[in-house]
Amino acid sequence: MRASFTIPNVLTAARIAMAAVAAWLAFRADIAAAAVVVCIIAALLDAGDGWCARTLGQCSRIGEHMDPLADKILMGVVYVWVGIDAASTPVWTLIALVGAREVAMTVFRAYSLRRHGRYIPASRLGRSKMLVQSVVGLTILGLTHIAGRSVPNAVVVAALLVILVISYLSALFYVVDWKRRASRLQSKGACRRPGADPLCATQHHG
Repeated sequence: MRASFTIPNVLTAARIAMAAVAAWLAFRADIAAAAVVVCIIAALLDAGDGWCARTLGQCSRIGEHMDPLADKILMGVVYVWVGIDAASTPVWTLIALVGAREVAMTVFRAYSLRRHGRYIPASRLGRSKMLVQSVVGLTILGLTHIAGRSVPNAVVVAALLVILVISYLSALFYVVDWKRRASRLQSKGACRRPGADPLCATQHHG
């Protein structure tokens, strides 16, 4: 527990708490702008906890699990709020599809870790997906609840379509990369077994 109580993990826990606070504030029309500000700060802390972990050498397994969880909770709050504001079936459908991808990847990560002992780290495309989700969602909420401007549902739908494509592409790349790594591990295991083809040594060390 003491080893897990690090600055990056505290920041990640703070992001989860801030997402919960923002969800509560969002139901108060008079302070909805404050909820958006809290979401923005929580999103900025996403870069802060990663930077601290790398700079201070405080990367931990619990932090690797908490960070994507904090991302999903925050984005869940943001996009449910966007859906409520839009009150549009196409918008809710796209949000549901994006949410389904997040749930599927969470289940896949749990399966990989429990059944195969393999943790799936965030990829560059996955991090880009999170950045696009944050910028798009918070921009929509900022325009609506801070600037007091109306965002057409057509714009929201177009933005969500972009996020949907990036989300499912990143999920596809995760699965393809996982299978490729699994094949490599199986091949290396076969080379170590007695009677294995001697050419395996050159195939996997060249």
